Amino acid sequence: MSKGGNSGVKYYVKEGLSDNHKYGAGLEYQILDDENFSWMIEGKMKPGDYRTLASLYEIYPPQNQRKVNPLGQWNHSRIVSNGRQVEHWLNGLKVLDYERGSKDFKDKVSKSKFSEYKNFGEADKGHILLQDHGSQMAFRNIKIKVLD
Repeated sequence: MSKGGNSGVKYYVKEGLSDNHKYGAGLEYQILDDENFSWMIEGKMKPGDYRTLASLYEIYPPQNQRKVNPLGQWNHSRIVSNGRQVEHWLNGLKVLDYERGSKDFKDKVSKSKFSEYKNFGEADKGHILLQDHGSQMAFRNIKIKVLD
């Protein structure tokens, strides 16, 4: 990722929820250079908030300590979704878990920019989207595994 880079992996993406045909509305594992991102430098976000690396963008911040490799080195991310339970992992550490559709989840969505989307993040199926905000970004060894 380039310095100050911003990207993400969206999952349970539903098409047609937005007037913008290029926008895929879905849950997002945030991929961000927290330290050098412009919003952090400008004070628009704080370390560990719901827009930082490995968060569920705009909804849940990372709950646990993260181990982040320096720029230029690979980080390993994992999203585990088993029914309504979802986990975000970063470099072998579980940093977030939540339940899609729970009261807490719905409360947080209702206070987010996604409040306008009916049942946001609660679909049983959807697409996976690699997001781009113009940063240099590379993904490798992407695997999808169906859980028993």
